[in-house]
Amino acid sequence: MLTCDMFSKAYWAHYVSIEKEFIQTLSYVSLSDENYLTYSEAYSKLILQIGSEVDIVLKIYCQQLDDTFDGSRIVDYKDLINERVPEFCAQEVEVRPTNTTVQPWINWDVSGENTSPYWWTAYNKIKHNRTDVGTIDSETKEYYKFANLKNVLLALAGLYQILTYIYYNIATEEDQEVVTPLPGSRLFELKGDLWEDVNFYGDFAFYFDNGELKMEFSDIYY
Repeated sequence: MLTCDMFSKAYWAHYVSIEKEFIQTLSYVSLSDENYLTYSEAYSKLILQIGSEVDIVLKIYCQQLDDTFDGSRIVDYKDLINERVPEFCAQEVEVRPTNTTVQPWINWDVSGENTSPYWWTAYNKIKHNRTDVGTIDSETKEYYKFANLKNVLLALAGLYQILTYIYYNIATEEDQEVVTPLPGSRLFELKGDLWEDVNFYGDFAFYFDNGELKMEFSDIYY
């Protein structure tokens, strides 16, 4: 059974590493919608890394929702998540540095032909058909040019969302006071009713337990 400690060491630490690598790129390309179409080898590496991790953790989340789940395709994940957590696709993720929100899973259409987010389509095309020309979200160009700031940001937000849902479920089952992983993301937090009373901490968490102030730290270095 996956515990908070195991999850943090095996999955959240990996996310923190990816997020740090993405933030380093912001020294050269500002996080602005004016730069969304900027593409690079750094973004190509990141989107391939993020997409692979999304595939892994989506299956973990689906197994949380149904311990008999044995699907292996994104359409399998989509069907189960839309059935069990219908609000998942509309979840808003705040991008803290820009005070904006994104919905990385919003076009994970329940019934139409478009069964994947645009950034997931970009990930697959960059992985398998990098030099071919094709159309994603009404843009036509070589697929490697879809390794841009926008798709990497949305992919990373999508990964963050899944991981936070997974950890929240584990922490709730363990009756943990801290229900979001430590150290917290420097980029994102989740918005909406479910998360209204949840603290998105930074490097440490602090809370009162029976009138006593307690603090929790992570051994993951951000």
